[in-house]
Amino acid sequence: MFTNYFLDFNKKITKKTTTAKSTPDKGASTKSGAKASSKKATGYIDIKAFLEKVNNIIPSSLKIDSLKPVDSSGFSPDGTDLIIYKEYCRDMNILMNGYIPYELIHGAFFIIKDLNKNSLAETFGKVAALKKINRFSENTGTFSIPSFVIADNRSSYSLHELKNDIINYYLSKNITSESEFEIMMVHNSGLLIKDWHKEDRSYIGLETGDDTMMWFFILMNEYLEIEREDAFDIRSYVRTEKTYNEF
Repeated sequence: MFTNYFLDFNKKITKKTTTAKSTPDKGASTKSGAKASSKKATGYIDIKAFLEKVNNIIPSSLKIDSLKPVDSSGFSPDGTDLIIYKEYCRDMNILMNGYIPYELIHGAFFIIKDLNKNSLAETFGKVAALKKINRFSENTGTFSIPSFVIADNRSSYSLHELKNDIINYYLSKNITSESEFEIMMVHNSGLLIKDWHKEDRSYIGLETGDDTMMWFFILMNEYLEIEREDAFDIRSYVRTEKTYNEF
């Protein structure tokens, strides 16, 4: 039952497409090396459908939307695609003009449509920027926003190669462990999970195939269910130079 739900889930968020695949042309001379192209069915994540479906499987107290994170100092890092947050009030995103306060955020998504070394470096830079949020505000906390990377893999990038490139990137850039992502889901391929049990940076790779979305959901929700200790004070986000008569 559980597995079937996520197999159906995966079908509904996947947009099918075709790519050309070279095959020998039977009518051509073998000496000429001529080839004809055939079509190979592939697929990629439909972000709109993904957003709608994920909203149904995260804890009911949370919501997901394409909003921007911000802390009480006004710092708002760029590059976050989706934010999972506690809905303080129905019009919170309107009150904040499309921003969500740090204290209400429980997770963030970063989408990679074309998986390669350049897109990895760009995404990890965005993750590191998000991890800096609230470090410049007066009420600094210890909560680090869980970051989830969603990647389409329409290339021949293996999980083993991906894991090596991730670790090599973080080592070469001397990025602290606290600035790394928590989980990467490679669509229909597998997961790379941060191993917090080891002092040095380390990731566990799992080749989960068609079950990738199911296990991603299970592991992701473990992060989303973490209780936040820092209270949200809406007054700290009010920006005004007005003075009022007091009596």
